[in-house]
Amino acid sequence: MSMSQVKIFPSERMDPEYPWTIWAVGWLAIFKAFLWLAYEPVQEESILRLLGAKFLLNSIPLVILAIGVWNRKKWAVWGLIVLSVVNLIFFIVNPQTLNAVLVVSEVRIYSIILSFLTLLCNGPLGDIFILCAAASMLKHVKA
Repeated sequence: MSMSQVKIFPSERMDPEYPWTIWAVGWLAIFKAFLWLAYEPVQEESILRLLGAKFLLNSIPLVILAIGVWNRKKWAVWGLIVLSVVNLIFFIVNPQTLNAVLVVSEVRIYSIILSFLTLLCNGPLGDIFILCAAASMLKHVKA
């Protein structure tokens, strides 16, 4: 595959027929790759090291897979599916890490909104969303 075949932002994304699930999951993968850099939970050092290693190892693959998904590549969709399953297994094996994904604040609405965002981008909700969108994405891929 040459670099001319894969573009960071393919021009076809502006077409009205471009599948919204492809666009949304690509952005979700980008957010999953970088949002963890903006949030530092108050947790034990061992949990933070574990999550830091997980997020660091996921960052580059998530960016590559997001660009591949935007270019409607089948390998990228399957890569996101596999990575989502691995991340869900991580949270099942290490349930104490879910506390580090939740935002605790004195302002209740602030806690709810930010916890939802961190669960979506740093936690299992985003992985579940990707798995739910997998069938639709596979229907719209080119090769």
